[in-house]
Amino acid sequence: AQDTCVLLFTIPQNAQFVTADHLANTYLVHGFELEKYDSTGRFVARYSNNRLGNTEFVDASNPLKIMVWYADYQTVVFLDRNLTELGRLNVAQAGWPAVRSLATAADGNLWVYDEASTQLLKISTAGEKLLESQPLNLEFSQRFSPTCIRDDGGQAVFISDPVQGIAIFDPFAQLDKVLDIKGLRRFEVENGLLVYLKNDGIHLENRRGLLSKKIPLPTIAALENAVLGVSKKQLYLQTLAGVAVYGF
Repeated sequence: AQDTCVLLFTIPQNAQFVTADHLANTYLVHGFELEKYDSTGRFVARYSNNRLGNTEFVDASNPLKIMVWYADYQTVVFLDRNLTELGRLNVAQAGWPAVRSLATAADGNLWVYDEASTQLLKISTAGEKLLESQPLNLEFSQRFSPTCIRDDGGQAVFISDPVQGIAIFDPFAQLDKVLDIKGLRRFEVENGLLVYLKNDGIHLENRRGLLSKKIPLPTIAALENAVLGVSKKQLYLQTLAGVAVYGF
């Protein structure tokens, strides 16, 4: 990783959510639309859906099968690389009405956190349970309330509770360890490297304790009181002019 952020391009569009895939394509949500831009900032495709409420989360870790989460209707929509719909799953109708956080698994299935049972579950795209963790209410002193789940390429699963830290599970949904990193609502992970934002910069932490690095934020972030987001190798800065995309 670089020691500073380098401006790559700006997309003249307001956004409620921004992420990227490993090919450096950028995905931007505004209103009821999801837009895809290539690594140079060129518009590629658009998906529009005004029947499922607001888009809560987009997981582009698999650029050939993008997951879009509509929390209001408990519905996952799967899109191909051209943002054409491949299918849908209503997790409540599949038997999991207490799901608030979920993510794409490396094998194409889904990781979901069931707040009723306080378990991490792996379910198929048809809603069938494949794996389950032990109840987390037995592991933590207070109710575990995750806001983000990320699959580390099939090697581990990271779940963040802003109050209690980051729980790491093995590929079979068994709790491995808890990192005392609190206050995170969103983060990314790749090859054991945790990437997240704090007010003082972009933090990169190796869960095995081999690396710890901080990259300063662009000066404009403080000047314009910008809304920030981060993916595995990019920083997103939402200003009045649109979304500025930085590499780091």
